Amino acid sequence: MIFKKNNINYNTRKAHRYLGLFIGIQFLFWTLGGLYFSWNNMDDVHGETLLKHQRTYFKDINFSILQKGIDSLKTTVKIDSTHSVRLIDVFGKPVAQYRYFKKGHLQLQLIDAINGDLKTALTADESLTLAKSKLASPIPIKKTTLLEKNSTGKHHEYRGRALPAYAFELDHISNTTIYVSTEQAQVTSVRNTNWRIFDFMWMLHTMDYDTRDHITNWVLRIFSILGLVTICSGFYLFFLTSPTIKKLRGKKKRK
Repeated sequence: MIFKKNNINYNTRKAHRYLGLFIGIQFLFWTLGGLYFSWNNMDDVHGETLLKHQRTYFKDINFSILQKGIDSLKTTVKIDSTHSVRLIDVFGKPVAQYRYFKKGHLQLQLIDAINGDLKTALTADESLTLAKSKLASPIPIKKTTLLEKNSTGKHHEYRGRALPAYAFELDHISNTTIYVSTEQAQVTSVRNTNWRIFDFMWMLHTMDYDTRDHITNWVLRIFSILGLVTICSGFYLFFLTSPTIKKLRGKKKRK
């Protein structure tokens, strides 16, 4: 790209053309992504259209029973501190997800909220039953996969979620997969074709080609600055070439 000395009109055109060519493809991705995001049904993206819409409330929870379970855990595990306690529904019964720190690492233990017994992680059959119980209508399961710890990479659709987990692929037009965390005893993620397209478009939108989720990366920052420069150069080029502005400037000089 060669610039001409003392020719601001030519140089601005040249810079604007090459900047537009360089970042034009990314502008197209941003536009397509924005259209896809704004015209999409987010309930469908999240897979909620296939799940039951219900909230579970429990009566007469005896929190001393939960403390009994925690005390039982302390006999075998040295607990640094408590993080949180959350009640969930497991096959119609209240179960507490007790999160605690052990040597600085966050751990989780399931506690039966009725009798205080410590519960083990879900089995394959229990995970399957739980997944089916969350569906709004019966849908066949065509494939089951166990995801062990550290088995999902940065681009996996279940990235950043609790492992181990069972992936249940539904025999459905939406190609939906339901993920059940065995340690949390709950559905932790639902993925379908719509979500996968959304995730790919989001990666192009944020320009985070490593983990797809971080918008504070330097690639996005640099292209955002170049985009601003391109827009400003377009405005400046309009200012330099506009006949109306030229007339106004000419009148001002004659005065």
